[in-house]
Amino acid sequence: MPWAYALAAFWLAACRGGAAVPPTDAASRPSPAASPAAPPPPNLAQVLAYARRASAVYGDEAAIRAVVGPSVALAVADLPGVDVRAFVEVDEAGGLQWVAVRGTANLRNVAEDADYSKVLAPDLGIPIHAGFVEDARAVWSFARPRLRPGLETRLTGHSLGGALAVLLAMRLRVEGRPLGPVITFGQPKVTTEAGVTRFRDLPLLRVVNHDDPVPLLPWETPGAARGGLYRHLGEELRLTDRGTFELFPEHPAEGYLLSSFVGHVGRENPLEHQIVRYLGRIEGLLEPRGPAAGRP
Repeated sequence: MPWAYALAAFWLAACRGGAAVPPTDAASRPSPAASPAAPPPPNLAQVLAYARRASAVYGDEAAIRAVVGPSVALAVADLPGVDVRAFVEVDEAGGLQWVAVRGTANLRNVAEDADYSKVLAPDLGIPIHAGFVEDARAVWSFARPRLRPGLETRLTGHSLGGALAVLLAMRLRVEGRPLGPVITFGQPKVTTEAGVTRFRDLPLLRVVNHDDPVPLLPWETPGAARGGLYRHLGEELRLTDRGTFELFPEHPAEGYLLSSFVGHVGRENPLEHQIVRYLGRIEGLLEPRGPAAGRP
C-alpha cells in the first residue's frame, strides 16, 4: 500500500542518516509570510490534467488510454532492470507530447527516496541524488527516441516519478528541446543549491499535499550535508487541509518546508502522499464555491 511505503521511507531515512537533525540556521531562513512577491495564480485545470496522468501511469495501458484519449500515439513500458514504469504520449495534431513516470511502488523505490548520497551528473554539470541515477537513465533511454523533435514536451510524475521527471526535464533543457510546464506531485529533492542555481529557470511547479512527508526527503541529517544540502527548485503549490491552496516561489517554499520539518516532526501523515489524495484535493479546488471560498 502506498502509505506503507511512505511510512517506511521515514524509517529508512532515519536509519541511513542517523536521527534527523534540522539545520541550525533553519530559524533564520525566510518563511512564506516574508515572501516579497507571490507568483501568479496557478492554472488548476492544467494541474489536474497533469495529476490525472501521474495517477494513470500506476495503472495498465487501458487505464492510461482512458486518460490520454484514443487519438494520440502512446508507448508504455515497465523499464527493464529498474522498478519504474513510464509512458510517452505524442499528440501531433495538438503539437504536444507528454512523459509521465510512476512513483514509489516498492521498498526499493522507498530506499532511493530516503537515501541522501550524491553523485556528479556529467551531462548536467550538477550533483544529483545517487539513488535516482539508474532510474533516470532508464527513463531517458525509453523516452528520448520516442519524443518528436520540435514538439513541446510536458513532464509529470508522483513521488519518485516526479524526481525522475525533473531530471528528464533538465536533460531536455540541456539539449535545447522545447519544454513545457513540468508539474510533479509529492516529489522528493533531487539536487543541491548548485543544481537549483544551474536550472533556476526550469518551468517546474511542485504540488505538495499538507503533511505529505516525502517532499521532506532526503532529510537534512549530518550525513546529508556532505557535498551540499539537498534543495528543492521550482515554485510550490501547497494543498492545505482546509480545501484551499498556498503558492510560494522557490526560496519561501524551501523555508516553508524547513519550518514544517522543525515544527511537525512526527506529525506528517503518510496517507497524504497517496496520489488519490492529490487528485481529490485538486478536484475539490475546481468545484464551484460560494463567494467566501478561494485562496486564503
